[in-house]
Amino acid sequence: MKSRSSLIWLGKEKEKEIIKLCEEHMNKLVATIIGLKKTVYAFCESDATKMKSAFKEVADREREADEIKRKVIEKLSKGIFHPINREEIMRLILTADDIATNAEAATRRLRLIPLGKINKDLKEGLKTMSDSLVDIVESVSNALRMLIKNPRDAINLANEAEMIEERIDEFRMKQLVPKLVAWINRSKTVGFCMMLKETIDRMENVADRCEDVADVIRSIVISYA
Repeated sequence: MKSRSSLIWLGKEKEKEIIKLCEEHMNKLVATIIGLKKTVYAFCESDATKMKSAFKEVADREREADEIKRKVIEKLSKGIFHPINREEIMRLILTADDIATNAEAATRRLRLIPLGKINKDLKEGLKTMSDSLVDIVESVSNALRMLIKNPRDAINLANEAEMIEERIDEFRMKQLVPKLVAWINRSKTVGFCMMLKETIDRMENVADRCEDVADVIRSIVISYA
């Protein structure tokens, strides 16, 4: 037998603190992805100072997100919650946390590539992809905020995130990857080529994890509303 509506449970006064923490966690993730975008733009503009500052911003926000995640897990482990409700929030927070983990990993790899190493086409592709990552994480963040206030809007925003992920994947495969392959063939610097490929893969993982969070939000609304 299913537990009582998760949306009712999420709206109960004593559990609102958990949801507030989840929203704070998501805010840190949004800030992390904005930092990733700044890092990408600084890299493409060959601005070492801005890149260093943006990388620190990503690392700091990712660490702050980790701290909030630990608080959520601690409260869930100590509080009296229905097992289904606990599982839902755990799945939400852990899936979301992977967004920041992949963003931080992308910036670390990007820093290993010398400034000015890649061509203009690749730079534009990286910037376009980073713009889209901000769009998708903001959609997911808005969906989470609407989970209690307006479940229908939460689903619409989750659907929006899914569509953005599909556009990101199509852009990566049809436009960015061909440019990457062409650059790799000309560059013949294996180490830097690997770092750039892994950077793009990690950025794609950010989009994938955002879609996964959107799936969790839709599951909560559809299954238990």
